[in-house]
Amino acid sequence: MMARNHIPFAMSCWWLVAIGAELPIEAQGTMTAAVGGMLPDLDHPGSALGRRLKLISLPLSAVVGHRGVTHSLLAVVALIGVLVTVATVPVYSHLGWLITPLTIGYLSHILGDSLTPSGVPLFWPRKTTYSMNLFKTRSWQETLFVGLFTFSTVIFGGVVTAAVNDFWQRVATVSQLFMR
Repeated sequence: MMARNHIPFAMSCWWLVAIGAELPIEAQGTMTAAVGGMLPDLDHPGSALGRRLKLISLPLSAVVGHRGVTHSLLAVVALIGVLVTVATVPVYSHLGWLITPLTIGYLSHILGDSLTPSGVPLFWPRKTTYSMNLFKTRSWQETLFVGLFTFSTVIFGGVVTAAVNDFWQRVATVSQLFMR
């Protein structure tokens, strides 16, 4: 899957999780999920993120290659471990909210790439790749799938409703402060 599709796919996956968990749908969570949706491709210097972070991407690519460990459940566990560890440091404790949207975005990337013929090594270091083979990377089918998934999430998943409800809940909270 290409970056232009990983981003809305990650955002949509985050929205579905946020709605299901009754979390507020806010810009920072959505953007954090979008970043998480790009992270696994840091192992490819030609990727959208790899081109911007070459100092990390080039050595990472040389050591692990593309669609290896960074596209596995082991990487997800490592990511969560790093984020939880950082959030326990008092000066960074305010960053704990990053864990869920970043992880959902990361997982969405792995899911998205598993829809392509190349698949992902879900249980790396085992070499077996898992693929649903729904569409080829860079195909119109990929773009159509992500577009329909995002549209469906927004319309049927209640993203708009959840965002509006959250907004009015905040307005009510602020107005209660002034009513005292």
